[in-house]
Amino acid sequence: HGCGVTVEAEIGHVDGHAGDTTGKLYTTVEEAKEFYALTGVDSLAVAIGNAHGHYKKTPCLDIERVKAIREATGGLPLVLHGGSGVPDAEIKAAVAAGIRKVNIATDVCYAYLDCIAEDIVKPDRAIAVDNFMKRPIEAVKEFALTKIKLVEANGKA
Repeated sequence: HGCGVTVEAEIGHVDGHAGDTTGKLYTTVEEAKEFYALTGVDSLAVAIGNAHGHYKKTPCLDIERVKAIREATGGLPLVLHGGSGVPDAEIKAAVAAGIRKVNIATDVCYAYLDCIAEDIVKPDRAIAVDNFMKRPIEAVKEFALTKIKLVEANGKA
């Protein structure tokens, strides 16, 4: 804040690839409330069964925990790190409960890379580098638009 920037913090343990299914590493309501009171962050990424990267199995987010943390922190915007691979219904429920930002970088990268891989095995589709990049860029745009519409953020800044 001293530099005039917004601050997002992550609390709890958002691990890589597996996701904590035991709840032992989830962000607790108490620690979120205390952390927010001490820091005044602008948004808070919480551990609610999510993980960075690809999941080994389908995650199940603790939506009630999202609601409780949001309420305990006075409506602080909450963030879902590790949104890639989370089923659409879970994303919608998380947003309804208080998640205000969903990180889906892995899915965005794969939308791009999958399209490139498809073109590599069918080289007749790619003529020049600039043409080669058009389809993957469009694939990323289409993917991003589906997620924007999913969380009902279309037309909002």
